[in-house]
Amino acid sequence: MTGAAANIKRYFEAVDTAFGGLERVFELESQWVKRHNLIHQVCKAHIDRLRNSFTCWELASRFSDKFQIDTRESGYPVFQHVLQLDNDRRNATAMLGRLPTPEAIRNDMADEILRHKRFPERYQKLMAERLYYETLKEHAVFSEYMSPSTVRVSVNRRTGRPFYVVQWAAYDGMAHLPLVYVAVIEDSSDDAAHLDTNRKPWPESDAVRGLPNRDLSDDFKAFIQSHSSYSLTLTTIASALDTDFPTLHPKQMRRFVLGPFYAGGITAHNEEIQGILDGVDRPDDMWLFTWTAQEVYSQEQKPARWGLWGKSAPQEVFYINTEDLDCVQQGVSSVERRALVPHEAFQAVFAQGKTEKIFGDYQCYIASGDNIIRHA
Repeated sequence: MTGAAANIKRYFEAVDTAFGGLERVFELESQWVKRHNLIHQVCKAHIDRLRNSFTCWELASRFSDKFQIDTRESGYPVFQHVLQLDNDRRNATAMLGRLPTPEAIRNDMADEILRHKRFPERYQKLMAERLYYETLKEHAVFSEYMSPSTVRVSVNRRTGRPFYVVQWAAYDGMAHLPLVYVAVIEDSSDDAAHLDTNRKPWPESDAVRGLPNRDLSDDFKAFIQSHSSYSLTLTTIASALDTDFPTLHPKQMRRFVLGPFYAGGITAHNEEIQGILDGVDRPDDMWLFTWTAQEVYSQEQKPARWGLWGKSAPQEVFYINTEDLDCVQQGVSSVERRALVPHEAFQAVFAQGKTEKIFGDYQCYIASGDNIIRHA
């Protein structure tokens, strides 16, 4: 195995370990899960898609030499690979029809080894390609853009208006990062009063695609598709939604940025962190996974106004925490940073006296085997 192939193999092993640890973090935070169970379910559904994508990318790396990681920013596969998955998924059935069956490939492998005394590299690649298309056909992956769906409908008891909990996701093409969005949107349109507010359409297979208000659903989906970029602040997105849809009132919006991911000897987007990871003895522990939860919420709604020159729709006033520089820079009400790090890597940071410098802004979780320890 070449050095490049070994690095790719180690990269996928580290990613798989990190996402397995992330699932255990959710289990550990049982109280958080109970208070935000719907958010947890939304995030888990998209993380499952992301893990399926990594399974496909790992298989693709076995028969293709074109796999590329954004080593200087996100630590994730470059955007082109996301587009490739979407394209190959559409052609999966046709490709499986052209490829030999798994049984035929295994027979050819045995023949290559026993009769010709050669390593069956060609047939290994063929099997990997077969598994790649089978996985794409059978499992949902994290796409360039996943259209919004309503996962809950309820009523604001104070206003009597229905509100929707809407989720969507995107893989940002510039930042090479997966983003998950959850928004609470109140509907003041005339037809909204007739909606079934007792329905709780989750899991995703039962979710309402777009909005339950069908008069607004298509325009809303078009808006979201053009306003899911990482470069846009949550306040920008929420304000534009508030302006473009006079009867939709975004009360809260969250964005989960699943990354960056750091891998020792592979990525290079933080010199200090990379230096520590590169010095870890065990290759299994040479990684660090971070994620960020951003939130913006409306602190009040300015009422509609009628005057000589016309009328203005109600307008949300979004709260920006001006006492927190991070919140001001990101245009949000709150920011939560979290990090998952193997025990040996955390010990290396601790030994150099850099725990506060590197993890001071993070809620840190330490992975030790199958155990997760929350670092206070």
